[in-house]
Amino acid sequence: MKIINHSDVTMLTSLAVLLAVVFLFVQVPARPQMWLYPLVRQGAQAKLNYETRNMAEFETEHFIVKYTPADRDTVQMVAQAAEQAYKPVTKELGHDLKDKTIILIYPDKNELRKAFGWSNNESAMGVYWGGVIQLLSPKVWMKEGDSIEDFIHTGPMVHEFTHLVFDHVTSGNYPRWFTEGFAQYVEYQVNGYEWIIPTNTLDQKLYTMDQLSDDFDNLDNQALAYRQSLAAVRYIAEVHGDEKLKQVVSGLKKGQSIEKAISQTLGINFADFDAAWREWAAINMKN
Repeated sequence: MKIINHSDVTMLTSLAVLLAVVFLFVQVPARPQMWLYPLVRQGAQAKLNYETRNMAEFETEHFIVKYTPADRDTVQMVAQAAEQAYKPVTKELGHDLKDKTIILIYPDKNELRKAFGWSNNESAMGVYWGGVIQLLSPKVWMKEGDSIEDFIHTGPMVHEFTHLVFDHVTSGNYPRWFTEGFAQYVEYQVNGYEWIIPTNTLDQKLYTMDQLSDDFDNLDNQALAYRQSLAAVRYIAEVHGDEKLKQVVSGLKKGQSIEKAISQTLGINFADFDAAWREWAAINMKN
């Protein structure tokens, strides 16, 4: 006689619901997709949570950090950084989360790559996907002598948590360039950190907005794509005001395209916005 494990039944039921929702998600127009998107995210989160059910857990007020024995001595640092990010990020977006956020810590690059099906050439300190923040162990990338403050100010927590809250606020209605620009902007505001390397200076040929919108992840110079995204978002906040940036986000929340949300908020057409942020960035983001 086969013994039925109720957790397995629950998981199979969740997967069946997820598949049904995904089918509906790709069949309906963009605006109704926003109503289905939270269900898709919830299903993906349930799947990840089930797949990592054997990992140890460390729980705080707003987070559940899951880890392997290799990160037993770093989990409290990650949890502290997460809690420190919670208030400024949720305040910036005007949105508190009802449920605790799951954070997964992978012990090495191979485990993180395996989770996303990446090649050996790809690497990241952190990734947000499917309602879950997934981090590379701080042991892999922190330098000897680095403190918890170094991790808080240069680590990925503010950036990835911004992605998560922004995703909840907008129900997935955003282009990749804008969420990356917005996450960098909040990181810049909170920690004063800006990713600047020799290959992403803005005094070179820049990508078009169509390239950023349609093919962000496949662009050859990812660092430049990220820097341009930050420049466009900083232009909105620093020239037109932070309230205008929040209005753009509100437009996305209502189901507007990014082009309409920006044009309606700033009172200019999108082509003029594109020209304006480039001109502003050439003067104000020279490094």
